[in-house]
Amino acid sequence: MTMPIMPTMPMSMAKGLHKSPTFNTVFQKTVANRSNASVSLQPYATWDFEFDMDAIQGNEASVSSVLAQFFGLFCACQGRNSLFLFTDPQDNTVSFTNSGMLDVTSGSSTPMGTVGNGVSTKFQLARSIGGLVVNDIIQNLNGTPQIFVNGVQTHAFSISSTGVVTFTAAPTNAYTLTWQGSFYYACRFSDDTVDAVRIYTCNNGTDLWNVTSIKFASESV
Repeated sequence: MTMPIMPTMPMSMAKGLHKSPTFNTVFQKTVANRSNASVSLQPYATWDFEFDMDAIQGNEASVSSVLAQFFGLFCACQGRNSLFLFTDPQDNTVSFTNSGMLDVTSGSSTPMGTVGNGVSTKFQLARSIGGLVVNDIIQNLNGTPQIFVNGVQTHAFSISSTGVVTFTAAPTNAYTLTWQGSFYYACRFSDDTVDAVRIYTCNNGTDLWNVTSIKFASESV
């Protein structure tokens, strides 16, 4: 499935880009109320985004205007019906130092392991946030990533549209698996409409708009 890409938008300088990691946890207090029971229904976060665009120029008929490009994307997605690709201006690249991979080979003896085991060949691209464990998956690549096995770049692999790397030969046991490259977030609008207000039309015929509370959330695909 080919997803449209959100063009660069002039986000409000005052409000910026809201970005929040989200999990889905089932939480239950015990009968004695002495402890709690919980289980996470998703091991990796999805991300909620929100931003405003203030006093942007353009109109629906001006193909190159920001307003037309945004409305075009929103209509192409039919509101929240389908996904689009979003580039976070400050978080769109994974480097060699904070990257990782997760073993997703069927029947693996080390499922979701982060190093080679000599048998597994399929690994999901991922990364570490905060220098901790590998805790975020990367699925939607912008370009072809560079892949490293134990610090040495390799070209003996293929890669799926969801960021699963298939090595030609299984990486050696305990070898580290790293990568670097750029990525998008696959997102869905949170609502079927947006709050767009035409403030006024300038003397030159150019419209000014405020578009507020543009909300969307990432999804795993």
